[in-house]
Amino acid sequence: MKLNIFSIPVFISYIDSSKIDLSSDKLDKKWMSETLTSFGNENKISKENIDYILSVIAENLKDLFIDIPFKIELLNIWQNIYEKDDFQENHIHINSHFSFVIYKEGEESKTLFFSPNHYLINCFYAKNFLIKFFETNFFPKLTKNQIIIFPSFLEHMVKKNNKSITISGNIKITK
Repeated sequence: MKLNIFSIPVFISYIDSSKIDLSSDKLDKKWMSETLTSFGNENKISKENIDYILSVIAENLKDLFIDIPFKIELLNIWQNIYEKDDFQENHIHINSHFSFVIYKEGEESKTLFFSPNHYLINCFYAKNFLIKFFETNFFPKLTKNQIIIFPSFLEHMVKKNNKSITISGNIKITK
């Protein structure tokens, strides 16, 4: 019998990004990558837009909370604008339960996720044929109008881009 233990739920779905109007008075180059972002600035989005995003997220998460009523709260939301060769270094999202990325513009996603134990796996198996049995990263091929929802502790990065726009955010789950 084979068991996959310690699995991490990640959800991929379609979302109509034309229904999401997020604006910010200020975009800054942040992080070491100097990606243009509205993170940490005042972002304007209507309650209707927020409700739409949260309904898509709730539909995806509902199987995790069978027979448990749950509430989703949007903690923050921002957009990233990637130009040619822009990227984002490895990071996690603190003080939230789940995070999401909506691919609003661009040809193909460049988000790369890392297994929480990728450092250990690489330490023990990097030069051994056994490494093929343990996944150390996940590179989903997502396109415009898709959303990926993932636990906020899941380390990820954005590989070098051409031109794309993403909307990212963090949520909290309560009973």
